[in-house]
Amino acid sequence: MADSDLYHELKRLRRGRGVERLGLGGFLGPEIRRRCRLGTHERENRVHAAVGTLLRELAADLAPDMRQAAMLAFALDRDSRFPTLLDREQRLADLQNVSVRTARRRIDDAVALMAQAGEKTPDPPTDPANGSGWRVSSLRALFRLDATTPELYEMRTIVATREIDEIVIRIGLPESPVEVGPPTVDALFGARVRAMEPNGSGQRVVLELPDKMRPGDMHEFWLRVALAPGQPIWPYYAIVPLDPCESGTVRVRFGARRPAEVWLLDEVPYTDLRNRPPGRTVIEPSALGEVVRDFHNLREGHGYGLAWTPLSVS
Repeated sequence: MADSDLYHELKRLRRGRGVERLGLGGFLGPEIRRRCRLGTHERENRVHAAVGTLLRELAADLAPDMRQAAMLAFALDRDSRFPTLLDREQRLADLQNVSVRTARRRIDDAVALMAQAGEKTPDPPTDPANGSGWRVSSLRALFRLDATTPELYEMRTIVATREIDEIVIRIGLPESPVEVGPPTVDALFGARVRAMEPNGSGQRVVLELPDKMRPGDMHEFWLRVALAPGQPIWPYYAIVPLDPCESGTVRVRFGARRPAEVWLLDEVPYTDLRNRPPGRTVIEPSALGEVVRDFHNLREGHGYGLAWTPLSVS
C-alpha cells in the first residue's frame, strides 16, 4: 500500500528520533491518530503507549529480519534509540551484516508491509474522542506457569466513558509456529465471548456485556486465557494501562519451575519491559513458588508487574 495515507504517515514518523521524539502527539498524521483512537488533547504518555502498540501490531507478522528493520526504523526498543534514521540504518546494517543501502531498502520494505497489514485490520471507532468507550479501574491478574500450558486469569473492573454494550480486548503474544493454535478464552463471569480473531501475533476478543453501560457505570468481569501447547511466552507479565488505572495486582505462580531470578516491574516504560536493568529489585518466590505484588495509581504507557529469567523448556 505504497500510496496509502498510512504508508506516507509511517514514512514521516520514522524520521529523526522516531517515536522517541518530543511532542510525538503533534507529529502524528490523522490516519495514525485515528487508528490509535487518540483525541486532540491526549497525555504524552498515552500517545506514546498507543503509537508503540499500533506499530508493534503492524510489525508482528513480518519475517524476523523485516521485523527487526521495523523496530529500528521507529526506535521502538531501548537499543534502537539513535538520534537519526541514518544512525538506525547503520545499526541495522551492522546487525544483519549487509550494506547500509540494503538496510535502507529493508526498512522501506518493512514500512510498506506494515502499511499493507494496517489496511487489513478492522477500522477503529470513527470518532477518536470516543475512544474505546471504557477504561480499567482495577485489574487483578494470576499468571499460572505451573499448569499443563500457561494460563492467565484476569479480573477487571471497568468504567464506561460512553454508552456501550460490548468491549474489545487484545491478547498480545510472541510470534508462534504456524502449527500452534489460538488460545482458549473463557469469560468466567460478567461477560460472554462474542468473537475472536487474529490480531498480529495475538488475538482480538469481543466481549458481550450483560447490560448496557452508561457513562460512569462500573462493571466487573473475569477472564481465563489458556495458551495452546507450543505457544511461546514473554518472560514477564505486566499491566500496561492506556489510561490512568487506580489499582492492579499481579500474581505469578511458577510452582516447581522456578526461574533463576524474578524482579519487579514498577512504572517501567512500555518499550523497556523486555530489558534486564542493572538496578532491578529481585524478589524471592514463596514456598509455593508464587510472587505477588500490588500497585496503585498506575500511569498510562508504563508497565507494572513481574519479570523473570527465561524458563527452560520441559
